[in-house]
Amino acid sequence: MFEKFRSNLKNTSEIALVLNWSFHQKNKWVSIFAPYYVNAFIREYNPIIISSQLEYNLLKKKIKYIVSMEPGWAAPKINYDNSLEHKIAFFLSDPHSKKKWLEKYVIDNNVTYVLSQYNAPFFYHFPKFPKNKFIHYPWAVPDEFIYEGNIKCVGNEVIIFGGKKSPAYDVRNWCRDQKNITSFENSGVENKKFSDEEFFQWISQYDAVIAAGSTDPQYDLVTPKYLEIAAVGSLLIGQSCKDLDSLGFNSSNMVIFEKANFNKIIEEYRHNPEKYLKVRENGRQLILDRHLISHRIKEIGELFNMKSNV
Repeated sequence: MFEKFRSNLKNTSEIALVLNWSFHQKNKWVSIFAPYYVNAFIREYNPIIISSQLEYNLLKKKIKYIVSMEPGWAAPKINYDNSLEHKIAFFLSDPHSKKKWLEKYVIDNNVTYVLSQYNAPFFYHFPKFPKNKFIHYPWAVPDEFIYEGNIKCVGNEVIIFGGKKSPAYDVRNWCRDQKNITSFENSGVENKKFSDEEFFQWISQYDAVIAAGSTDPQYDLVTPKYLEIAAVGSLLIGQSCKDLDSLGFNSSNMVIFEKANFNKIIEEYRHNPEKYLKVRENGRQLILDRHLISHRIKEIGELFNMKSNV
């Protein structure tokens, strides 16, 4: 910790990254996205690393731009000095669990932007939130995990995986019980079995993978699974969500389902999986074009006009 603080004192950057440094070092992250994003951000911008209110208080006059991982989860809830007029942005994932503190925290700390990984679900929970302070900053895939080989059809099996226990998974659990679906219980939270690299190697074995959550509008979440499935060239069979269109997903690059047509879709796919090869190629291309971590790093730099250290 002392070594990090000494490095911060020497760092002449105007950019700060707020996160629990030991959390990052011990790789306590749930999503694959976050640790790769943090490492890419550090490489690109060489930020001062802030892990406590004390560190902020000691270093705050050096800082102009502040990017924070989610306050209260992977970063401390810093009380910022409004007289310094920092430009501040912080990450936000699942909005349904942030209702007690988010709006007050944004006002009290004169936060410039909330970088929300969900769009429609955010405004479902915060309908009066000022849109000029909202940035839809979606999940992304680490660049190194894009499948670069030829996409081929090796079978017609359809799989599903992920957690079971949350109320946000009622459609996912329903899908598990339908015929001709192979279900796996590995997940990023409840039952993590793979390293990040192993996960992408594992999922790339399957030609068709389901991403599903809930019918409850508060959980209308385009989760990282949607992007990860498409990134490896598997056919993304995804539950309909409001954010899909803004992310570039449509019938040309995935198969969108509702419960009412799910079994018909599965039957059609299993009868003729070769028909969906172009859809799989288009899904991977969408990730290559719009949803890599390198895209998000560029976007945050453009948002704040921050200069790269590279």
